[in-house]
Parts: sequence; structure tokens; C-alpha cells
Amino acid sequence: MADSAPAPTDLHSDPEPRLGLVERVAALHRVDLFADVPGRVLAAVADAAEEVRAEPGALLIEAGAVEAHLYAVVEGRVRVHRGERTLIELGPGATVGELAALVPQPRAASVTVLEPLLALRVDQPVLHDLLAAWPELTDGVIAALVGRLRGAADHAGGTG
Repeated sequence: MADSAPAPTDLHSDPEPRLGLVERVAALHRVDLFADVPGRVLAAVADAAEEVRAEPGALLIEAGAVEAHLYAVVEGRVRVHRGERTLIELGPGATVGELAALVPQPRAASVTVLEPLLALRVDQPVLHDLLAAWPELTDGVIAALVGRLRGAADHAGGTG
């Protein structure tokens, strides 16, 4: 079941999504986590995903919040940061919040919108269903997360 934490007030979901199912599937296929998922399977994820729109300055994810979903960026750019320190900027094809979608924990960083954003929010139950139906995708998800963590460590001057 989806988490019950309230969404930040500067985000909004369109009551009538603007993207068709084919456009949603195409957008998710451009995301590393979903790149190897067959289209017919990804269609179920795309159908269950919620379109989220936000303007520059909006807080997409707040550090410390406990949530169980990820965002796939379709359009726009976001800044992942701890306080004023930028960890990384991401654009279309990127995801944020993957770890919380797998194991809900307090968010380690905040994510602020830099350019008008269109993202697809994928809740934990949808991701769990996908991994249960396609266990071979687990390796791809782990590889994508390890790549993201190593990139963040490299960016911070650490060693993997």
C-alpha cells in the first residue's frame, strides 16, 4: 500500500494525465532502472504511475521524510542536495528516491526542482510487484543503484 505521508504542497498531480500510456512507457524505458523491462510489463508500471508536475523552487523530496516511492524525471531538471551543498543535478531519464522505494527510510537528501518538472511517481507496491514478476531485473536495479552511489561518492571526493 502507498505511504500516507502528505505530498509537499508545491507539487501537483494532473487530474487528467497529459501523457498517454505509450508516452509513459517510452519515458520509463529511458530510465536505467526500467530500461530492460519488456514493454508489456512496463505498461502496468506506467499505468499505475502518477504524473507529478512542479515549478522551479518546488521541493520534490525533503531530507528526513519517510516515503516509499521514487520519481522518474520525464522533463525538467532537479537538484539533489543536503542543505546548500549540491550533490548532483539530474534531468530526463534519471530517477530520485530509488532506495526509499525499495526500503522506506528517512530521505538522506532533499530534491528541489530547477526547471519545470514532469515526473512519474512510482510507489513501492508497484516496484515490488515488478521485481516479483521479473526477478532477473533485481540485478539491473542493484547495478543502477550501485552506479548511482559510486557516482555520488566520486562527486563527493570519496572512494567507492
